[in-house]
Amino acid sequence: MEHVKYPKDIARAVFLEIKKKRPEFPSEDVLVDLFEVMYFASIRTEEAEPIIFNIVYLDPNDPDPDPPKRIVRDRWGYVPFSEQIKFNIPNVIKLAKASDPRTSSLALYHDGNDEIFIWGLIDQGNRYHDYVNHESEEGPESPGVFQASIEGSGFLVAYIKYQKIAELHISRLIRRTVDIFSKGPIKDALDFGLKRHLKLIQEELGAEEYNDRDNWDNSLSQYWYSTICRILLRIKGYGHGGALLISGHRLERGLNVKYQITYKRLKNALVNRAVKLIEMTYASDQIYEYLENKKDIPIDLYLDENVSQTELHSIRSEIDGALWFISLLSRLDGLVLMNKNLVVRGFGVEIKSDSLPEKIYSCSRQIPDELYLKEVDYNHFGTRHRSMMRYCWNYPGTVGFVVSQDGDVRAMTKCNNKLLIWDNIKLQAYTFVKPILINRRKPGI
Repeated sequence: MEHVKYPKDIARAVFLEIKKKRPEFPSEDVLVDLFEVMYFASIRTEEAEPIIFNIVYLDPNDPDPDPPKRIVRDRWGYVPFSEQIKFNIPNVIKLAKASDPRTSSLALYHDGNDEIFIWGLIDQGNRYHDYVNHESEEGPESPGVFQASIEGSGFLVAYIKYQKIAELHISRLIRRTVDIFSKGPIKDALDFGLKRHLKLIQEELGAEEYNDRDNWDNSLSQYWYSTICRILLRIKGYGHGGALLISGHRLERGLNVKYQITYKRLKNALVNRAVKLIEMTYASDQIYEYLENKKDIPIDLYLDENVSQTELHSIRSEIDGALWFISLLSRLDGLVLMNKNLVVRGFGVEIKSDSLPEKIYSCSRQIPDELYLKEVDYNHFGTRHRSMMRYCWNYPGTVGFVVSQDGDVRAMTKCNNKLLIWDNIKLQAYTFVKPILINRRKPGI
């Protein structure tokens, strides 16, 4: 039986991680108090709305100890209150309405008596939020000793910069996410679409420009998979649950497609983005070579670079709009159906397959291994999960994603005559720190 976890467990994980990184750090008791307040605030509401906010643990006497030489216009900043505010449940519930995790955070610290107080607000969090959710390709610096967020009822996340320390989800402490898109059965099942995507780009460009740099396969593959993550994150953000099925089978096989469409815009925009990015990079590299050799630069190269850059900007906006379009389809009953080229074939889709899986296993690693497989009960899951299990079992090579109302996202596919399910899949651009033991206390800690 899985051990129940509490706010003190995520507090201890944060304490041990900060202690490794900094000569000065808050006490474990301070962190326990902090995460208990956040946890109990998360299960409350204000005017029938959930309590969601970020905090940054930041010393008000030295809030920006190591600023960069060049300060960009949209860098984070701090806005102090005229008086410190006690960090307790009523106060954070009220202040949560004045902030939003997408752009601002509450600034906290402790006094000489280890009492936590709120001393201000941190602004300009947009770029950080966009980067970890794959909405931006560049990530800014982040302030403070550590950061933490309420992402739902009883759902806390703690991180340092771009390293996630732990998640407390109701009573589970999650110290590892599974990157199903870098290797394993999910990647293998989706690779057909990715290979087709890369082939279309190479056909559009020609070998010379594509092969001028040797990193394009890897870079474009990561972006392609991050696009799937973005769809799932947006479905998750609606808070009502949903499902996405990526299948290479014909529509009439095992499905009742209530609203049948053929939406190719995302697929085409991803190819166009890659083409313009490579064309811009190729022109920039040539300009750099001319500069290095102190030769006159052909004006056509500057024109190629600028035109590609302008088109790339509009294509990125097009991709963003296409992702919103697709994710909104999940708000109807039934799943969203895509083929492996990321073309939407329908929504409001009902699964008709009724043959039950023989074996269902929860997998805690990318590659299935008997040591990390745990048999699970089909009837333990809800209707949406069970129907997706039946389809993936009956149609090998398909990949199903189910987003629960509580925010859990699960992936599933059939592999070696087993239906495999992955919990805690990696969707955001965080790197988890190496897990540490938190159930035992060493002497002196």
